[in-house]
Amino acid sequence: MSTATSEVERKYEATSEQQLPALSGLPGVDGEPRRDTVQLSALYYDTGELLLLRAGITLRRREGGDDAGWHLKIPAGTDERTELQLAPDPEHPETEVPREFAELLTAFTRGAALNPVALISTDRERQRLVDAAGTTLAEVVSDVVIAAVPETGTGTDERVWREIEVELAAGDRKLFDAIDSRLTDAGIARSDAPSKLRRALGDAVGGTPPPVRGKKRSAPRTLLLEYLAEQKDNLVTADLGVRRDLEESVHDLRVSARRIRSVLQVYGSSLRDQETVDELIAELRWVGQALGPARDTEVQWSRLVDRLGDAEEIADREVVRARLDEYFSGLAAAARPAALAALNSRRYLDLLAGLDTFLAAVESSEGSDPSKKTVAKTLRTLSKSVHGRVGKAAAATTRAERDELTHRARKRAKRLRYAIESTRSLTPKASARAQKKFKGFQDVLGDYQDAVVAREHILAAVAEDQHSAESSLGLGMLLQRELDRGDALAADLKPEWKSAKKVARKVWK
Repeated sequence: MSTATSEVERKYEATSEQQLPALSGLPGVDGEPRRDTVQLSALYYDTGELLLLRAGITLRRREGGDDAGWHLKIPAGTDERTELQLAPDPEHPETEVPREFAELLTAFTRGAALNPVALISTDRERQRLVDAAGTTLAEVVSDVVIAAVPETGTGTDERVWREIEVELAAGDRKLFDAIDSRLTDAGIARSDAPSKLRRALGDAVGGTPPPVRGKKRSAPRTLLLEYLAEQKDNLVTADLGVRRDLEESVHDLRVSARRIRSVLQVYGSSLRDQETVDELIAELRWVGQALGPARDTEVQWSRLVDRLGDAEEIADREVVRARLDEYFSGLAAAARPAALAALNSRRYLDLLAGLDTFLAAVESSEGSDPSKKTVAKTLRTLSKSVHGRVGKAAAATTRAERDELTHRARKRAKRLRYAIESTRSLTPKASARAQKKFKGFQDVLGDYQDAVVAREHILAAVAEDQHSAESSLGLGMLLQRELDRGDALAADLKPEWKSAKKVARKVWK
């Protein structure tokens, strides 16, 4: 299994004549830097279209230094990346990408082969800045880099340059910025290239595309395209988190899929033909459902354990907790493999390809509809639909009827929320206020749905064989709590919608 670390790093341009400034006397640094040299060699891998590099990801097999082996670096914020490392495996072919990394990158590579794209050798002079206890606070290195890049014909193209890297270790951002000031004062400027590979393959990658996709940034078509592209990127990023089993990643992937689906349901027919839109909607619904059990188990396990902790009237809470853990651990053991099977399927890769094709077609086509007037009319119609569904849910005479109608109101309210969100630049202030106000309404709907699903899980846990009467009694008391919770939330539904609608209607007026 790989190990993960957070890498906080800045790169700088430097000529062969430029000298590093003195690095003593910086905040928290004790004495002079500790110096050494190291020779490194790394073979970098990517697809033929450099899909990893375009996503800001680097994959390499390094020799030399303290961390020989496979490295996978993933963007994680400004100046920060997550680095996954695998030590060399004598039983694994040196030039074959480890299966763990290849599977992690599936959503980025779309199943394309990963092959060597550059061999980069580095002669490194390193200065370690340490505190009084000898703990490394930061490293400042001067690298002479030689990159061998295959040419389009035969042979290779060799490129040589010098760069400075500053990597934060146990130090804080104050030290990071102080080093930056020293380098800047010495005439050493920040590099535009985020990685050695990006600099080596700069010509092949091409320039950064302009951020504005349409003729007018305020055109609804442009806003929808940018929103859909952003959510597609978020989905792919969340995919990597799901494969790494990171908290909230399943939720993030499903939310991105739902946002894309909602926008396509509302505006899709004005962007592309209805058949294509319907196919994407169906596949986005499928992937959300495929990951549903994993998210449902995650949420409900935590919810019911918390609810149990508050239920002082339950005498045998430890017994009930053990029963909940037994029940949900069984569900979790099945849910994660099922989710990964979906993400590894051809159907899922076809969905990602379909989204790429859809976005490219919209971007290259002429036109600027839907118009602002059409957007306002659409939002107004959606609002009326939510209003009707909320009214029906509030008027329900049985819990079963109320559960179904509230769920329908929740789905339509989400569609309205994302429709507003995707065109928020048309009415930025009004949309911001509406989004903020919608949170209370969505919280009521979401909590109500969680209470409904919790009841289903409690009944399923009770129905299973071989558990004690004490756990059944305690689960029965938890069930009553969820019923009471649902009744209380139902009473809040109409007032919360009335309040949200009052603010949101300014978006489409």
